Amino acid sequence: MVQCMLRWSFLALSLLAGCSLPQNIVRGSNGLPDFTHDEGSWRDVDVVMRDGIKLKTHILMPQGVEKAPVVLMRNPYPRDILFKFSCSVFVRYGIGCIVQDVRGQRESEGEWAPLIHEVDDGEDTLAWVDAQPFVESIALYGQSYLAGTALAASHDLPPKVKTLVLAVFGTDLRQVVSERGLFPHELITAWASYMPGKERPANPQKSFEIALAHRPHLTCDEPAFGGKKEWYRAWLDATLPSAAVWQLPANVKFAAIPPRIQVPVLFIEGYDDPFLLAGLDTFARLGSRERSHLVLLPTSHVGLQPGDVEMSKADGQYLWKLPVPWLLHHLKGVPLPFPATGVTSYGRGVQEPVHRAEWPPPTTQVDWQLTDSQAPKDNDCPERVMTESDVETRPGVEVSYRYNPLKPWPSEGGARGLGMKLLVAGTLTPGPVRQTWDCSRQDVLRFIGPTNRNATRIAGRMQVLLRVKSTAKDTAFYAKLVDIDEKGNAVHVTDGAATLRLPTAKDIEWVPYEPGSTRALELELLPTEWVLQPYHRFGLWISSSNYPALSAHLNTETPWFQTREPLLATQTIFLNGPSKLILRVVKE
Repeated sequence: MVQCMLRWSFLALSLLAGCSLPQNIVRGSNGLPDFTHDEGSWRDVDVVMRDGIKLKTHILMPQGVEKAPVVLMRNPYPRDILFKFSCSVFVRYGIGCIVQDVRGQRESEGEWAPLIHEVDDGEDTLAWVDAQPFVESIALYGQSYLAGTALAASHDLPPKVKTLVLAVFGTDLRQVVSERGLFPHELITAWASYMPGKERPANPQKSFEIALAHRPHLTCDEPAFGGKKEWYRAWLDATLPSAAVWQLPANVKFAAIPPRIQVPVLFIEGYDDPFLLAGLDTFARLGSRERSHLVLLPTSHVGLQPGDVEMSKADGQYLWKLPVPWLLHHLKGVPLPFPATGVTSYGRGVQEPVHRAEWPPPTTQVDWQLTDSQAPKDNDCPERVMTESDVETRPGVEVSYRYNPLKPWPSEGGARGLGMKLLVAGTLTPGPVRQTWDCSRQDVLRFIGPTNRNATRIAGRMQVLLRVKSTAKDTAFYAKLVDIDEKGNAVHVTDGAATLRLPTAKDIEWVPYEPGSTRALELELLPTEWVLQPYHRFGLWISSSNYPALSAHLNTETPWFQTREPLLATQTIFLNGPSKLILRVVKE
């Protein structure tokens, strides 16, 4: 339903771009102030970078205004209608707008290489904007890659820059590109399928399918993306923090930017956004952290509420209800209708957001052991019990399953997909998706917690500690936390993964593994805030894959993207003591 509405929204914007009807709909439906200005006309200029490359730059000012605050956006995408529509709203409030095509995209010169040129080009563009006589003050603005270009331009901000408005991105992308050696296909490969370069594939979905099926995956770019893409290959090889791509001067400088930002920032992140970890890290490191506001929404990377659990009060926050008042406040002095600092979290399971000084809030650790005790069945799937750690159980019990990389466990929900169904049709729906109870799968272990008596709020990063062994030299283990209602329906809450050779978050180099030996794994589940309702239960489902949200481990020491032939592996988990789920329960 929401995807259909979004399609119609894009169509409506295309048809009505020349009139004020869409802007008035946005204003009225989101409770924004009355417009104060009329819209002027777009004009284009070429801005010359330090190496002589010309970047096409589009400017829109309020009608009849010679000097005004401006918003700067730098866009890599083939379609700019949404960004130009945002500009048409901003100018109605007396705020000018500049949208630039980044290097190698749309009408700009140069070669496209994601993030590599954005620091230098962003600095050069910002210096040009700062020198323009029609510019009174500046805000840097953007979602996704456009937030990245805004951050990239922030290494040394001139005094005219008063604020940044950023959504769903971060500067340290190591945790985004690699989940303990597993690659996020639904993020990087899906994105590459849509925009490998200036020449767009005729069928991005087909490109995505070709890329996933190709072995070795390292050379999938040639049949899938129309030729060799060095940037994609570099990210495939970016598993370790010491990987070559992270040592590039542009990436080192980009990652070091947040502490240098000294102006207030409105930072918007989504619990179903694959950049959530990078976004939280960026906000925590801001030099202006104490004067900035973080908002955590129950939304995907593209600002929609996906899945089967919705929160009505979160509607409109991503594009309008938060950014417009923030810009009016910091550029024109209009009073702000929400807090200027702190963290506002739209946790799932309740309708009211919570504003706090910090996130996550103070929590109590609750440990649940994974046992071999059989749970009462709600369906035909075998299930085991999770109990609190102080309950005595029979130690030393092992449970095993066979993992076949050619038949990985299909992804259902979570925060690892872009939600780009408009662009790459058929990709994963992110969020709290209702789960399929496929009892025929022997490679999925299900553990069920006790029935909840009172509403219980969890927040932050949950953990799963596993003691395991495998017949492979390297393999993966994956855990999914679910919310199970009174009828036995389960929805995705959060998930995490680890590999035998990167067993903990602190491991920055490969840790050799001898097949058949015992190893302790620490799976860090993605951050979330969730309220478990009375008579619901938490469940923990464990397997060795989550595909295509993450690459299927091929059970070899050789990196998965260099391997042609996968191997079978027998996976063993030790229960009744060494393996457990760690929840962070909010103190309320």
